[in-house]
Amino acid sequence: MQQVDPKDYLQINKRHWDALAVEKWHEMKTELPHIVQDPDSCLERWEPHMFPYLRHIKGTRVIVLQFGDAAMVLACAKKGAEVTGVDLSSEQIRLAKKAAKFCRVNVKLVKADCQNLPDSIPQSYYDLAIAECGIFIWIADLDAWMRNAYKVLKRGGKLLAQDFHPLYHCIKKEGEVINIKRSYFDQTPEVYYPKEKVPPGITFTWKTSDVINAAIDAGFQVDHLVEFYDGPKEGLDLIPNKYFFAATKK
Repeated sequence: MQQVDPKDYLQINKRHWDALAVEKWHEMKTELPHIVQDPDSCLERWEPHMFPYLRHIKGTRVIVLQFGDAAMVLACAKKGAEVTGVDLSSEQIRLAKKAAKFCRVNVKLVKADCQNLPDSIPQSYYDLAIAECGIFIWIADLDAWMRNAYKVLKRGGKLLAQDFHPLYHCIKKEGEVINIKRSYFDQTPEVYYPKEKVPPGITFTWKTSDVINAAIDAGFQVDHLVEFYDGPKEGLDLIPNKYFFAATKK
C-alpha cells in the first residue's frame, strides 16, 4: 500500500484539524444537551448501522479512534462505558475535555496518531474499537492503522467502522449532469482545500477492498459489510455514499 512520509503530512493535517476543531466547536455545543439527555437517540441518529452494536455497552471498554468532535466518545460514556478517545489534534483534545466536563463524564483522551498508538494505551484491553465517517482519507498506511486497532482489542473484541464511500468521491454533479471527476483506481494523495477558512490538509484515497483487505491482513474476521446512501435525494443516490463494516479480533 502507498506510503507517504509522515513528517510531511501529519503536521499538515494536525494544523488543519486544530483549526477546524475551533471553527466547528459552536456546532458541537448544540449537540451536548442532547447527548446528556438521550445518548441512545443520538447514537441511532448518527450511526444507524453501528447502533445495534452500541445498544448495550454499559460496563464495556471502548476506544474511539480519531474521535473528531468527540460526540461518539461522550455518548458512549453517558451510556456507562469506559471510554478512551484518540486524536491527532491538540484542539480536538482540548475541546473534548470541555465537552466531557459539560456532560459530566470521565473519559481518557490521548493525543496520538492511530497508525502508531503509544504504550499508554493498553493492548488486548478494549471490547470495541470505533471509527466514524471521514477516517481513512487521513491515513497513509492502512495496514499500520488496522494493526494498531487489532492490538488494543481483546480477543473477540470488535472493530466498528463507518466511512464515506470512495466511489462517491469520484463523481461530481454539475447541474443535472453527473460527471466522473477521477478514476476509482487513482490513489494519488491530494491537497484538500475545505470550505471553511482553515489550512488545507493532505488526503488519501482507498478503495473499499483496500480497507477490508487491510482489516483481514491484520487478523480481523470481517463479519458484516453494508454499502448505503445517506443524504438528500438529488440524483446522487444511485451509488452508495457511505459504508459500514464490523470485524472481530480472532
